[in-house]
Amino acid sequence: MSSSIMISVRLSAEDRKLLDRVCRARREDISDFVRRAIAKELAELGFLNEDEKKALGLGS
Repeated sequence: MSSSIMISVRLSAEDRKLLDRVCRARREDISDFVRRAIAKELAELGFLNEDEKKALGLGS
């Protein structure tokens, strides 16, 4: 297992409310949502292989 680090970000109050609402609806932690969002962006930028993209629902 790889080690992890903690980062922090600033969001507007409105973005935080939306994030809370989405995460509640999906029954997922905010951290999981953010990790997946980052992974999807990295995939779209071409930094992930095809299997990793497929796992995110992005590959063909």
